[in-house]
Amino acid sequence: MTLTARPIAMTIGVFDGLHRGHQSVISATVAAARERQGSAVLTTFDPHPDVIVRGAPPRPWITPPDEREELLHAMGVDRVHVVRFDKDVQSLPPEGFLDRVLGEGAPLRVLVLGPDFAMGRDRVGNRAYLEALGARRGFEVREVPFLHEANGGKLSSTALRTLLEEGRMEDAASMLGRPYALRGRIGSGAGRGTQLGYPTANLELHPEKLLPAPGIYVSENRFLGRSGHGLTYVGSAGTFGEGPVRVEVHLLDHEAKEPLQGKWLVTSLLARLREDRVFETPEALVQAMDQDRARALDYWRSREKTRGSR
Repeated sequence: MTLTARPIAMTIGVFDGLHRGHQSVISATVAAARERQGSAVLTTFDPHPDVIVRGAPPRPWITPPDEREELLHAMGVDRVHVVRFDKDVQSLPPEGFLDRVLGEGAPLRVLVLGPDFAMGRDRVGNRAYLEALGARRGFEVREVPFLHEANGGKLSSTALRTLLEEGRMEDAASMLGRPYALRGRIGSGAGRGTQLGYPTANLELHPEKLLPAPGIYVSENRFLGRSGHGLTYVGSAGTFGEGPVRVEVHLLDHEAKEPLQGKWLVTSLLARLREDRVFETPEALVQAMDQDRARALDYWRSREKTRGSR
């Protein structure tokens, strides 16, 4: 039994981050599907294959599977398969993997891949292997070249991860083609922000979501069907004692007319204003937050001025 009778264009990969290099592969897959009035299918994995193949320790996802699927559909992908990668999947030959994902006899017509792609047991499924397989099964293989950064480096999830861990949000946004976003339901907090004059929305994030370097970020926030400017804090609130790392959003232009708890909020991190610090007193923290707010307002004024001059 196949998933669909329509012709299929498919690509396969982890696609963690969905940076511009990934987007070029996805765009080619969607275009191939539309050429044939077919379905664009993307197969991805959880956990990361390196955890099984190389015994690497699990790492936080840049885009956890549920977030990845939402973004992929927005990019035009019709169907997303999240394959649980284990020893059984690792041992499959390429044709066995395709049959498991799509069903035997599925109308696969185009397989889109990057230059370094290989699949199946012992990575036997390189381009030559897949082209020979496609000649027998009736699909063509299309290769999408790498995209490179301005400095010549290849766009990769590893490079993107490094930028995020260093808090370099503008560089990360350039690689992503969009700001890096954290999304979650607004939960309850200790109420310290309100006491200090800076009420915050405390986000309950996907437990495997990669957090950027601790610090204060200028952010654009979507909630309740609208957007607003903000300051987003990533850190453990060490001024008040050791605690877990958290994400708190102070909305600069939101009047608290209704409770936000339980609502969903997406905070897009635009620029890091400073690192996380431990202050000797709450008063010193408030002074720093006042400075953060002033710098954030300057950021938005400068941004609006730049837009207005275009």
